Amino acid sequence: MEQKNFDWKKFIINIDQYISAVLFIAIMVLLFIQVISRYVLGYSFTWAEELSIILFVWMTYMGVSSAVTYRKNLRIDALLDVVPFKVKKAMLIISDVIFIIFNIYLIFPFVELIGSIGNSKTPLLGIPKALSYWLIPVVLVIASLKLLGDIYKLAHEYEKRLGA
Repeated sequence: MEQKNFDWKKFIINIDQYISAVLFIAIMVLLFIQVISRYVLGYSFTWAEELSIILFVWMTYMGVSSAVTYRKNLRIDALLDVVPFKVKKAMLIISDVIFIIFNIYLIFPFVELIGSIGNSKTPLLGIPKALSYWLIPVVLVIASLKLLGDIYKLAHEYEKRLGA
């Protein structure tokens, strides 16, 4: 029986995808417990909905970072499919550069927003609101780093491998 070693590189590359999956499972469990307790037991956990909303936002932004890993981020491919290889490659690189600029542009307002929140906490759980927002700039930085890696890969790809 052949023993497979744990692939740390693949794990690190896909960590945002794994975190998103764990957050999704946590949301489903929370909401399932909430529904069962409300309709079967007649009791409602008021904090479950608040925590679910925070986890959903985190899951969504981790999904954005994960989509960048596999070039599944939002873009219109209709034009890309009809242009020659070199033009397609250039368009993908330009698209990634625009996405990086957009991410960097968004980081500063989010950091400003977090600063303006101060020490306020969520009403039911008392979680610092800044904690729930800090993930967004972090994920934008991670996505930008992944996009830089994608630009490097695109610059060195040949026609049959482009987009893989």
